[in-house]
Amino acid sequence: MSDGQLVLAYHGCDVSTRDRLVRGTLPHLAPSANRYDWLGGGVYFFEGDAERALSFAKSASMQPARHLSARPVVSPSVVGAVLCVSRWWDMTTVEGRRSYLNALGDLREAQTMLNRPMPMNEAAALDDETVLLRRLDCAVFNMGHLIRERQGRPAFQAVRAAFYQGRPVTDTSEFRTGTHLQIALRDPGCVKGWFLPPALGSVLLDEGELARADRLMEEAARSRQLQKPRVRVKS
Repeated sequence: MSDGQLVLAYHGCDVSTRDRLVRGTLPHLAPSANRYDWLGGGVYFFEGDAERALSFAKSASMQPARHLSARPVVSPSVVGAVLCVSRWWDMTTVEGRRSYLNALGDLREAQTMLNRPMPMNEAAALDDETVLLRRLDCAVFNMGHLIRERQGRPAFQAVRAAFYQGRPVTDTSEFRTGTHLQIALRDPGCVKGWFLPPALGSVLLDEGELARADRLMEEAARSRQLQKPRVRVKS
């Protein structure tokens, strides 16, 4: 473990979320909790790739019913973050993959004791080219965090892994068109600052524009809440 690794990471979000973070009126992002989470609980970032984060934000905006993001996205945008992380669960390393296998064994043991099936990784739709629903991976990371906590060991501040996505860039190539490095940040104290990504030519909204963006976000949030399935209470 190093004393702290500085990383530039990018979060796809609504323009109002971006501006509130950069202005300092939104202190932090809430951890994601949806079916597309695959690195366990945390705030999800794309490492070093503002364009990929913008692509995600556009997808979340165009497909609101899929709830790809923790918060609704009306006007797709990207906010940059300077992260300083000391304790990584890094799946690009041998140690990280060893930790995964140990947590997988713990999860299997727990599911057996509870007489429950193991979660599975599977495609979200028939036409998906990539396995997007990674419930198994998500459960393994969450189990690893839980075991580490029970052992009294310092918590991992972030999980990092490569997500292989899309078609091969050319015949016989293992490089994929949508591959990216993703981070699930668990410790908000690792965020040292928020910024507008220069590569995207981003500029802050003025007060009037931000107020309108906030209203659109509130409307989208209400609409999302109404779409949630009702839970029937047994009498």
